[in-house]
Amino acid sequence: MSICHMTCSSGRLPVTLVNAILKSPFSPDLSVDPEKIAHSRKSMNFYGRIMPTARGVKIQPVSYGGVACEQHQPKNAPTNRVLLYFHGGGYCVGSPVSHRHIISRLARKSKMRAVAPDYRKAPEHPHPAPIEDAVSVYSALLEEGVKPENIYLAGDSAGGNLVLETLLKLRESSVPLPSAACCISPWTDLSMSGDTIYTKVDVDLLLTPSLLDQFAAHYTAGASPETRGNSATLSPLAADLNQLPPLLIQVGSEEILLDDSVRLAEKAKKVGVQVELQIWEKMQHVWHYTFPMLKDGRMAIDEIASFFDRNQ
Repeated sequence: MSICHMTCSSGRLPVTLVNAILKSPFSPDLSVDPEKIAHSRKSMNFYGRIMPTARGVKIQPVSYGGVACEQHQPKNAPTNRVLLYFHGGGYCVGSPVSHRHIISRLARKSKMRAVAPDYRKAPEHPHPAPIEDAVSVYSALLEEGVKPENIYLAGDSAGGNLVLETLLKLRESSVPLPSAACCISPWTDLSMSGDTIYTKVDVDLLLTPSLLDQFAAHYTAGASPETRGNSATLSPLAADLNQLPPLLIQVGSEEILLDDSVRLAEKAKKVGVQVELQIWEKMQHVWHYTFPMLKDGRMAIDEIASFFDRNQ
């Protein structure tokens, strides 16, 4: 296992500015209370629409396997090499629209077509609906003629969970696996047993234990923390990770989910998975989202593109 501690390159002022925004009323609303969840979804999409997308990337609606998606096609990039990206949002909020700027930049930097599924979300569609949608999209790409060695998976937060659960489901079904996968600030333990869930609570400006518990309760239809933590189809940390493709894990030093990444990397290494763990100094949960302001966000996206290039 390769572990790299990435020194903050954004500078004190940009980090302070972003952190101030995250602590302010201008931060996206992530509440999933029944009376607020619709507003939270609109709030995330609003921020996605005002963020700048990458130049030279054509974005259009498509459908794969009956699942609505957004497709990002960079100019002069081949169509037979595909990035399948799963957005975050605790399996309850978020969409391809809310993450459009990240996906378009990653598609351009990776020089490949990106497909972002608008997978079904809880509480309307709890587990395993998102996994079913992800597998349907992947299978449709294979049916289109894209070779598995030309497919790459990436996702942030709950989307990182979905990356891993999709790989596990494909392996279980004897479907050829993609070339490599990247998990950004992944949520790998829905029982929330990691030490940093509590030791980082004062420095994480986005997530709280109570919010994660709400997300998990919606997604698992009220399953207990013990059940969530012991289920390999809910918590990848509980799964057998044998034979997974090369993994890149990126996580911020200020996240309550830091231990979710560290423990995943350690477990993957033990079964022989090629894994790279990057811990980014002073960064918040999915700091890539604010890459227009943070140099570290742009650098992290570049690192993902380089990882995919190394694993062609």
